[in-house]
Amino acid sequence: MSAFFFQLELPGITHEMAEVIPAHREHINKLFAEGRLLSYSVSLNRDYVWCVANAEDEQEAMEVILAFPLYKYFTDVSCTPLLFHNTLPASLPGIFLN
Repeated sequence: MSAFFFQLELPGITHEMAEVIPAHREHINKLFAEGRLLSYSVSLNRDYVWCVANAEDEQEAMEVILAFPLYKYFTDVSCTPLLFHNTLPASLPGIFLN
């Protein structure tokens, strides 16, 4: 599998877009659980989304993005293949003995 970095541009949030956000978040969470998304970030102004998709090739990565419920609202989509993508490992909470 390879990693692909996406920058997705959004217009200002409309009422119609806001109604899609819960379904979009659910879809994103599903992709994380499946290992299809490695990261997902939204800019403070909500005008950009950055994410890293895990896929065999760029076409498969693009298909992941095309399935986003908010896809029809993106005004620009760019994809960059990554050599590697490092993140902090998820840590387990500490064990406390009583």
